[in-house]
Amino acid sequence: MGMYIDTFMAGIGGQGILLMGQLLARAAASQGLQTTWLPVYGVEKRGGDATCTVIISDEEIYSPVVAHPQTMILMHSRMVPRFLPRLQEKGLLIVNSTLISREEITRKDIDLVEVPAGEMAQEIGSERVANLVLLGVFLKKTGVLPLEVVQEELKRSSSKGKEGQTEMNLKALEKGYGLGSTF
Repeated sequence: MGMYIDTFMAGIGGQGILLMGQLLARAAASQGLQTTWLPVYGVEKRGGDATCTVIISDEEIYSPVVAHPQTMILMHSRMVPRFLPRLQEKGLLIVNSTLISREEITRKDIDLVEVPAGEMAQEIGSERVANLVLLGVFLKKTGVLPLEVVQEELKRSSSKGKEGQTEMNLKALEKGYGLGSTF
């Protein structure tokens, strides 16, 4: 088996979970890799649950559904009791420690990375880029794709007239990536 990684991302609507997954999947596809992006979200625009599963492989992917992901990114404490049990033993868990406390993570058989993504995003200029700080950490910790590939995809998929937001997004991704080696 060649390269294969799956990740499950969860948070509440408005935290950019779906965008984070889509960005990762598109960046992988731009490199000729096989990828799936499976979003699940409530009807609420903000505050409802939002999750997605991304699989990246250099071989055909037979199902976008993953029962026990290798990696997980959780952005809100409401997601912890529901989804943490699904993470594989020795799996990688990246959490937004701004909204999730250490006490909530009851498992000891995983690789836990706590990132104060909310605070870091505010320092960059907007709480809304916390997702990209976490994605940057994920990229560094897994080595699944080079940072530049995801940055290029981010630039490509950004809306015209939103250069300020794009700059913040890129900064957040870079900050997370740089931080990834400290864990």
